[in-house]
Parts: sequence; C-alpha cells; structure tokens
Amino acid sequence: MSCAFVSDRRYGWAAACEEVFGQVPVQVCPDWLTTDHVAEYEGRPGRRALTYDELQTLFDAADDLVEVKRKRRRKGLPAAWRDAAMIKQVYAYGTRRRETSTLDLPDLRHNPRAKQYRQVGALKVQFGKAPRGSPPKRRTVLTVPEVDWIVPVLEEWVDKVRAGFSPGGQPALWVTERRARLGLRRLDEVFAAIRGHAGLPEELELHCLRHIVSASFSCGDWHQLV
Repeated sequence: MSCAFVSDRRYGWAAACEEVFGQVPVQVCPDWLTTDHVAEYEGRPGRRALTYDELQTLFDAADDLVEVKRKRRRKGLPAAWRDAAMIKQVYAYGTRRRETSTLDLPDLRHNPRAKQYRQVGALKVQFGKAPRGSPPKRRTVLTVPEVDWIVPVLEEWVDKVRAGFSPGGQPALWVTERRARLGLRRLDEVFAAIRGHAGLPEELELHCLRHIVSASFSCGDWHQLV
C-alpha cells in the first residue's frame, strides 16, 4: 500500500521525484504480475490458536500426568516430566516441531541484560524454517517477563530430570528413554497424549502453541501459567 501511494500520480510524488531525480517511482509487483489468493485463509481451519482456558487446561493436564506417574511410582515419571516441560517451552519460545527437536543444551543462552534469568536468558534456534533452496535460518528468542515462569521449568529439567535419562554425550535438549533426540513423530505423540488427557479438540496440534491466544489473554494471566 505504501508503494501504491508513492507511485500514484494523483498524490504528486511522481511529479516531485521526476523533477528532483529525473525518475518516477513505479510498482515492482503490480496486480497483473501477482497471484491472487483463492481464499483469504488457505491453511487448515483446525490450526488455530488455543484460548487462554484451553492453554491452561493443556498445561494442567501435562502436570497431572506427572503427578499420576509419581503417585503410582511408575518408571515413566521422567518422560512425563520431560513432556510437560517440552510443551511449555514450545509455547514460551514459539518453536516449530523441527526447531524443538533440534535444540541442544548450548542453545539455552545467558543474557547479560537479563541476569535474573541465569542460564535461560535466551533460546538460540539453530535450524529455523527457511525458504526453499536456502539454508536454515537462525534466530535468538529472548526470555521476556511475560514468560519468566519458563525459567524454573527449564532449569529443573536440565539440572535434575534430564540426568535421569543417562544421556551421556547426547547434546539434545529433549532426549528419549533410549538417549536419542526426541523426534518429530514423538513430539506429535506427546502432544496428542496430553491433549487427549485434557479433553481438548483433536484438530489442535503442537504447532497451535505458536499462534497467539485470544485477545482476552492479558499479561497478568500469562504469569499464572505454570
């Protein structure tokens, strides 16, 4: 719209540019060179943002699965603990499935301008989504006050729980019981299990945690998520 405004001769910019520069601004991508979208939204309708209540229900269900394993003294307790921490990390930093799977321990970074977050001041995404034919895009997602509840969650996972998997030299942040990196299919299975325990719609996917929740979701509410 900005380019259309500058290049529209009705507003005088074209004449002014021609007088000063000897050239006039033109649209690089006029309507006849661009492809019209058949629909305003062409993604899957089920891939939507979770509401605040759905998000809280999801997190509560993940924590409940941890408590169930703890009370029954099942050996799956560390895995349930990992799963609860993992989905909270996905939401807090907005990582995609592959980005989450490829995270390593060193990707948790210290932020000198936010020393209160200690080793979880930022998250370095090494294998971000990239256009076709291009290498993965890297980005750093800072830990902000609105999601500072993620700091003790990740510290507990790294310092206490992850060691229970005996990962050895495995650098992955999220590891399996077989000391391997948590794969894409397993990420989907984890989310589906927690979603089912929470009684949420089946069309919701792990990717939905990247989407912005409803407008009624205030910063005050965000702090209450655990």
